[in-house]
Amino acid sequence: MAATPNILIITADPKLKEELQAALRAMGDRAPVAHFVTEARQGVEAARSRAPDLALVEMGRNLAALKSVTMELAAIAPDTTVAAVFRPDVFGNDVSESAVVIEALRAGVKDFLRRPVSTGELEQLLERTRRQGLRAATQMGHVISFISNKGGVGKSTLAVNSACGLARLNPGRVLLIDASLQLGVAASMLDLNPSATLTDAVRESARLDEMFLRQLTAVHESGLHVLAAPRDAIEAAEVDDESISRIITLARRSYDFVIVDTFPLFDRVVIAILDLSDRAYIVLENVVPTLLGAAKLLELLGGLGFPIERQRVVVNRYQSITGGLSLLDVATKLQRTVDFVLPYDKQIMVAANTGRPYAMQPSRWFGIGPPLKLLISDLAAISGTKPAASESAVEQDHQTGSGVSNISQDETGSRSPPTFVREVQP
Repeated sequence: MAATPNILIITADPKLKEELQAALRAMGDRAPVAHFVTEARQGVEAARSRAPDLALVEMGRNLAALKSVTMELAAIAPDTTVAAVFRPDVFGNDVSESAVVIEALRAGVKDFLRRPVSTGELEQLLERTRRQGLRAATQMGHVISFISNKGGVGKSTLAVNSACGLARLNPGRVLLIDASLQLGVAASMLDLNPSATLTDAVRESARLDEMFLRQLTAVHESGLHVLAAPRDAIEAAEVDDESISRIITLARRSYDFVIVDTFPLFDRVVIAILDLSDRAYIVLENVVPTLLGAAKLLELLGGLGFPIERQRVVVNRYQSITGGLSLLDVATKLQRTVDFVLPYDKQIMVAANTGRPYAMQPSRWFGIGPPLKLLISDLAAISGTKPAASESAVEQDHQTGSGVSNISQDETGSRSPPTFVREVQP
């Protein structure tokens, strides 16, 4: 199960919806991402695209209907735990609760939640679901998204280079999805001419599976697989939140790492991507307009319940110049740790123009090289293991002082709080 559980609730009863919403509100920051639908068919389609950790299905006297929807959910989303929500008195005195529970278990229900719904019982159900899903979760790939509040900050460049660097360590096990729907440049940065795009995956949703998804990708010499962005704005309009959720969910079953580049507009597609993301890298530059927008973006992420521990703040194209914003200025405005700082480097532009990512070039111990290695190492560490090559690079950076180090002073020489900036290139 992801750090923030994703639950699907199928009920046409407004009172049950109110009970569940009240219980979820009482959970505060521990509350899962909840998606409500009123009909079984809507629930099946939502499960197809979202692959929730838990599906709550209202159980009444008609156990045949419960069995039907449970079987469909099992076929569409086999990793989803189906739990029945019921009121004990609905069955009458002539039917025992134990008999109903046994029949529901035979129908494929894995757990139960009694009404009226209490916060405590809902939390216990989520904990049981989490434990049941631990084994399956270890077999699912990790989703990593790159987001920004505006274009032109180098978000796509970082996504492409990070994906390439990670793929060189894990060939054939990394997928880059270019979901920057109207501005996708990943294919050109990699000098690829893909025969299929994200839109083709959407159009083939009825028969899309893990194997077919792999066939739709273009393969880069680094071992990276790429699902390219739509060819134009008309094709981009065919990609919605449900379709992108389904594609990412399928990708997690086939790849160890799924890196998603996003469009610099906070819409339902980006929200759907974040719902499935194990980590999001927020990319900005140290200029006032971008910084103000990034501060609002971080507030929005907090309002949506995206945990701060799954966020990384990346200052890209950093330049320490007279009149420019210092790293302390950035950290103070954001009220957040700056996790990574990548300096301005002309070689990045050359790499983009030649279609050969910087991450594919020989290692350099100056410029953007060391912090880029750290960024790639951070992505790799999501799986619980850090590549030895990245570890040695980090160690050498700190030993030689030529790479990335902790900021202890700003550009004027005054002391700055060490917690503000975690890993930076002065």
